[in-house]
Amino acid sequence: MSTNPDTPELGTDDQKNGDFSTKSVSRRRLIKGAIATAPFIATLPTGAALARSSNVITSSSEAGAKDVFGRTLCMDDRSGVDYGTAIDLGPWPHGSVNAITDRKYFTQAAWRSTPVSEGYMCKQGGGYYYWNYGWKQVKVPRGMLVSATAIASFAGGIKITEI
Repeated sequence: MSTNPDTPELGTDDQKNGDFSTKSVSRRRLIKGAIATAPFIATLPTGAALARSSNVITSSSEAGAKDVFGRTLCMDDRSGVDYGTAIDLGPWPHGSVNAITDRKYFTQAAWRSTPVSEGYMCKQGGGYYYWNYGWKQVKVPRGMLVSATAIASFAGGIKITEI
């Protein structure tokens, strides 16, 4: 064995054949390096952990939370873990969206009561009224405004209820 750290160690095959070329030494270093890094490469994540974050749905502006029918889309905050501006739908995405029809809503069954927007109804939750040949009440679960595009990305995992 060599005691000089700059001199590569040569095996018996190299000594028999007289092969002391740098090509042989470079190949040996490459193989040693590959073997040393194999355990690290084998333990890299598959990407499944990164894909898990795609089950988070984020909030939208009131204007962006309309579907093709003009309804305001409100994801029930009980659909997952509510983080204020996002809801994590969990490992098997599921959720409940209330599609609030575009009408003139009020806080009480009276024309003099305060009018409210569909976005306000979604964020606050509660009972609201609208006029349709008599006062009708709707109950809206508290939630978060979401876009139709975001809901479409969870096709099959979202239940939509018309209000």
